[in-house]
Amino acid sequence: MSERPPYLRIADEIAGDIRAGRLAPGQAAPSTRRIVRERGVAMATATKVIGALREQGLVETVPGRGTVVRAREETPPAATGRGELSAARIVAAGVRIADAEGLALVTMRRVAGALGVSTMALYRHVASRGELTFRMADAVMAEARLPDPPPAGWRRRLETAAHQFWAVFRRHPWAAELFSLTRPQMFPNALPFAEFSFSTLRAMGFGADDMVCAHVNLFGHVRNMALVRLAETHAEEDTGMSADDWARHTGDDVRRVVSPARHPGIEYVMREGFDYDLDRVFEYGLQRLLDGIDARRRALGLPEPPGRG
Repeated sequence: MSERPPYLRIADEIAGDIRAGRLAPGQAAPSTRRIVRERGVAMATATKVIGALREQGLVETVPGRGTVVRAREETPPAATGRGELSAARIVAAGVRIADAEGLALVTMRRVAGALGVSTMALYRHVASRGELTFRMADAVMAEARLPDPPPAGWRRRLETAAHQFWAVFRRHPWAAELFSLTRPQMFPNALPFAEFSFSTLRAMGFGADDMVCAHVNLFGHVRNMALVRLAETHAEEDTGMSADDWARHTGDDVRRVVSPARHPGIEYVMREGFDYDLDRVFEYGLQRLLDGIDARRRALGLPEPPGRG
């Protein structure tokens, strides 16, 4: 008799904890990252573990919370596949999974299971996982809206574009992983924002080099801060501690290392305190980038465009 695959053995152990009540209904199930860290297996194996538990009806996905233990009185929903299968339904299912569990958990098999259809049925509408994630990113970008008419003034226009991207990445942090700064993809719903940015910079009198550098730095700031938020979400899932909890937990260790004589700057910040709010940090960085663009305009001797501010 062949030995059971590692993912099934791990799934059996977690299932035993659930059935014995050591993992209570509504409690967070071990995340894929926790399984990787504690069991020493690959992410693909950890993903299979969660899939096996889901197939047994022991866990479920709750938006905003991830994978939790299913209440015992509930039974898994029937895989009926109600409604006509379409690319739009497949993309929407992928977005729901990514929002709740992360991009790594979006597989063709997982999406098919969520829709109650066979994996092969998806391929009649979406050619590959790569195409699926491309469509997912484009779909969430459709949530952003450029104001009509646009705001007066170059600064307000660039702010608006950056804030719209930031809002999308706040709702769908995984989307930041799909946007590249060096190999930009032609997402149809993102192109209007690129045009909005480039047109604004061109109207300011900048040449192509300045336009590209300014746009990439602005978008890179939004994307990179979104990745910081995503990493913090993963850290909170892995440790069970918020950033504030972690700071309190490690504060004494940091204070033992930091010396006022050798680290006066760090010691000053620790003594005074700082509200490390990512939205605040994002806005600070955005405004300093816009200050830099304005300084570059003045250094080149370009006039202030109409509609200042």
